[in-house]
Amino acid sequence: MGVSPRAGFARLALVGSVIFLANAGLLVLQLVAGRLLAPFVGSSLETWTAVIGAFLTGIAVGNAVGGRAADRGPAPWKLAAFAALGGVGALWMMALPLLLQATELHRAIPLGVRIPVLATALCFPPAFVLSLLTPLAIKLGLPDVNRTGRVAGLIFSLGTLGCLVGNYAAGFYLIPHLTINALTTAAAGLLFVTALAALLIPKNADAQAENVTESAGEAPVTTRAPLSLTRAYSVVFLASFAGMAIELTASRLIAQTFGVSLFTWTAVIGVMLAGTAVGNWVGGHLADRAARLGGPGAGAWQLAACLILAGVAILVMLLTYFAGTYYDPLKGWGMITQIFIWSGVLFYAPMMFLGTISPQVIRLAIPDAAHAGRVAGRVYAWSTVGAIVGTFATGYLLISTVGMYRTVLAAAVLPIVATGAVCRVWERGAYLYTISIVCGAAVGGYILTVPSNLHIAKETNYYTIRVQGDLHEEGVLVLILDALIHSKVNPLDPSYIHYVHEQAQIEFLRVIADAHPDEQRVLVIGGGGYTFPRYARTFLKNSKIDVVEIDPGVTKVAYDDLALDPALNITTVNMDGRQFVAEKAPRGHYHLMTLDAVNDLTVPYHLLTKEFNDEAKAALAPDGVYLLTVIDLLEDGQLWKAAYHTLKKTFAHVELLVLNDNYDPYERQVYVLYAADAPFDLEKMRTLLRRQKVEQVHTKLPPPGELDRLLGLTAPVVLTDQFAPVDNMMAEVFRRRESSR
Repeated sequence: MGVSPRAGFARLALVGSVIFLANAGLLVLQLVAGRLLAPFVGSSLETWTAVIGAFLTGIAVGNAVGGRAADRGPAPWKLAAFAALGGVGALWMMALPLLLQATELHRAIPLGVRIPVLATALCFPPAFVLSLLTPLAIKLGLPDVNRTGRVAGLIFSLGTLGCLVGNYAAGFYLIPHLTINALTTAAAGLLFVTALAALLIPKNADAQAENVTESAGEAPVTTRAPLSLTRAYSVVFLASFAGMAIELTASRLIAQTFGVSLFTWTAVIGVMLAGTAVGNWVGGHLADRAARLGGPGAGAWQLAACLILAGVAILVMLLTYFAGTYYDPLKGWGMITQIFIWSGVLFYAPMMFLGTISPQVIRLAIPDAAHAGRVAGRVYAWSTVGAIVGTFATGYLLISTVGMYRTVLAAAVLPIVATGAVCRVWERGAYLYTISIVCGAAVGGYILTVPSNLHIAKETNYYTIRVQGDLHEEGVLVLILDALIHSKVNPLDPSYIHYVHEQAQIEFLRVIADAHPDEQRVLVIGGGGYTFPRYARTFLKNSKIDVVEIDPGVTKVAYDDLALDPALNITTVNMDGRQFVAEKAPRGHYHLMTLDAVNDLTVPYHLLTKEFNDEAKAALAPDGVYLLTVIDLLEDGQLWKAAYHTLKKTFAHVELLVLNDNYDPYERQVYVLYAADAPFDLEKMRTLLRRQKVEQVHTKLPPPGELDRLLGLTAPVVLTDQFAPVDNMMAEVFRRRESSR
């Protein structure tokens, strides 16, 4: 029984809408997952890798299972049921943190084990059930095997576009206005609405698909496909591995020039999703066109050509990056404009060519329409497995061992390797010649990209770290994390303190030393160049310094390249500051706690919430002082005001400390927020420091009445684990900085 073109279009449009909405909801859930987990496991590389891994694992298993369900009988009610189960999975994501908060069961699990266990428990269920939809949608929208490529490509494309919309909607609009639980509830509601939409798919259009599959069941594939499943799996595995390697290194490349902000990661993710969506759509049309005009053989050679072009595009991306950083053709343009242009120029083409692969592989691997769901599901599952392996290999191993440039070069070779599973590429001179160029360029680039030649001290899982001499001060070394000058150190002079907020920290430590001469217990969150701990241990011998630095590479560089003396006995713990304060820090122990983990326009939101402040207060001695470093505009800045109001919910006394002599509320500067149960007495500090023969006191207060005026400019905002739109608060500062360039 045939299906009319109009009925077929209506069916495909509704099926595509369901996939679009479901993937938008899935992306929102992925964005909030890290925030839901942060109170229990922190926000580290391990956390985000576990979240991504759990989601991708759920997607892989869901696609494999969904393919079987599709071939056993595609029906709109199944699509609706899976979408509704996704809504239930979203509600589960909201319920699990509430359960952990009420019972504290997570504290019985060691942190290293806790991260993957909680990530899997939180993320796997919704990812699994929502991924059941994709192969079923392909089967429902497939009128005959001749349109397999176009239908698969369209479904993949609409799913990717849904992720794109979910990414932008959550990042720019939802997170600044909704709590995390409200956002999760909204995602659940969207999925329930999607389930209702699935029921609108015309039932009378089921006839052909049901007739085709009524006897399929678990029957073995009898028709020989142009591409065996084993080879199909290997092709999409390698292509997805390469795509994930590019995705993880992309933000690192952009960060070298523009740092990390809401705009950089949004631009990178948006461009990559857009490129993948277009590639999916183009790949589907190319697959069906090749099969129609040239038969299976033409489709295989076309797939090989797309794989080769993907490798070429990745190499061109790297060459363009080097040329762009050298010549700077967009100099003078706005920074936000530069970010989006560079993201598009660098990353769109590689992701587009990689996006063409899966629809073509599915078209070549499907023997007949009866097995479309199962084959599509398995191919997509193996593609996701490649993404999982690529995530862990790149995030944990490749970048930190061979560096981001060599990781990109390796990614360029992977699609070339995949061509060997498609056809005998060595039999055509043009193909072989291009492959030789790509492989030769990759090997040559691997040899040339020696870290020492690029002035890179170390590449870690968090930063590209460089150490170089200061151009203006002899003997001073500069520590650069990505694009940010983070610290300046004079290895021969521990008294050298470049940043004035560290001078303020030293002044408070001197006051504490007067009150506790026998021992001053200090916790520093954010090691950086270790300038403050180095000074404290050198000149205040009774100070006991604990440093929590999330990146062990930063600590290693401090000792190896910045001449930090191990004999100073500074205790370093490499973990997330939130988890250390909540679970490792002794209660009532520290006289001084400093939070100096801000990086230009990136602020760890989970270290600014009321819940964290409560934990910090519990770790302080009764007369302890907490100092929070912020970088903001006083007049129009939102972050420091929110941090102030949040601290007031925990501490009896909070003050804004002005550090620069030239008070300018319209200029972005470094400030420190003082929080304690005792009031801050500036005159007492000055008197004590004069007695200690300190020549200059850097700690100051704003003019009388100025603090109240500044706080009255905006409505008070309190940051909590449920509501902390820190990136969005910093976005306005980024725009202001861009307009002044």
